Amino acid sequence: MQSDGEIVRAVLDGRREAFAALVARHERAVWATAWRVLRDGHAAADAGQEAFLQAYRRLRDLRDPDQFGAWLVRIAGREATRLARRRAREPVRSESLDGCGAGPADGLSSDSEELLEAVARLPEHERVVVSLRYLEGQSVAEVAAALGRPVGTVTKQLSRAIERLRTHVNKGVTR
Repeated sequence: MQSDGEIVRAVLDGRREAFAALVARHERAVWATAWRVLRDGHAAADAGQEAFLQAYRRLRDLRDPDQFGAWLVRIAGREATRLARRRAREPVRSESLDGCGAGPADGLSSDSEELLEAVARLPEHERVVVSLRYLEGQSVAEVAAALGRPVGTVTKQLSRAIERLRTHVNKGVTR
């Protein structure tokens, strides 16, 4: 399997169709990042699409192609925040489809929503490693390489994040 860096370099070398592999690899994490901000499947899909467009247009600005996943998740978060602010200024329309699923996590259960909310509250460095590891399915070694961190650091960050999530879930059970 090609690394993100190899695919990014291929795109920059003129193989534009290679970008589809990056989209397929990262679409779940991008959608989940946007959903955590927007809480609307359709809006999250729109924000995700815009994040991919921005990433494609600004690909030459990426200093380390192996950091593509983390860079893209940050773009998605900013785009979702921008869209949320714009939506807050707009009057609510009766034909709004808020709450309808339109992405990789259609029909989220309340437990899944609660877990995504808990992930959204993690410190950014933990949120990124959790997204790359569990939403994108990358191995710990791949996450470490993508972020330029030692494997031990990523392992510790995942461990701390999981402990925070367990604490949150256990609090929810006792309510």
